[in-house]
Amino acid sequence: MVAIPVVIIFFVARKKFRNSDILLAFIFFIACLYLGFSRDFAIFILSLFIFIGLFLLAFAVTIYKYKQNKSIRNLLTSMVLIVLAPIAAVISTQFYLYKAFYQWILFHPVQFMDAKAQEGFLQEIDSWSFEDMYTPLMLASSQHYNLTVLDDLKLWKAENGIVCDIAQVYKIYPKLYLIQPFEMMPAYTNEDCYKKSDLNK
Repeated sequence: MVAIPVVIIFFVARKKFRNSDILLAFIFFIACLYLGFSRDFAIFILSLFIFIGLFLLAFAVTIYKYKQNKSIRNLLTSMVLIVLAPIAAVISTQFYLYKAFYQWILFHPVQFMDAKAQEGFLQEIDSWSFEDMYTPLMLASSQHYNLTVLDDLKLWKAENGIVCDIAQVYKIYPKLYLIQPFEMMPAYTNEDCYKKSDLNK
């Protein structure tokens, strides 16, 4: 849980760091970055109240410190960190895709070379889940179509026998895409996305 190191950092550093308002706002910023980068639904649910509490605490300490020392610099620094924290969390979710992609390449170099050369390659490379809900992240290849364009995506699916509904498509590499079936659906596998006659593509 991210809350444990956050609390430890605060109580260890606060005695050595005079501007505890900036420190707490910075910790909230880092915690939000971690939340966005983790892409873990369980962490999001379990930590939601902790993050809300951390936000309220950072905001309250910032206002309290301003009333004490009247430092505009500290106030602005803390408020900028607090306001930017949720924005940073949203932006950091995009880095998760690159992390998943390059991590998969590291352990599957042969499949990566195959994917670059094939039309209609489809392989699950990562996933996240909560209880019985499962969302895979799949690597797809297309030599002829731009899968981020809806009409091209439909043609690619028809040509390669892809039958699952796709919620999101991200271009991650030349002729390679990360696709995500609709969220909050029962478990998808490669078999669910291909027609039965296309399982060994």
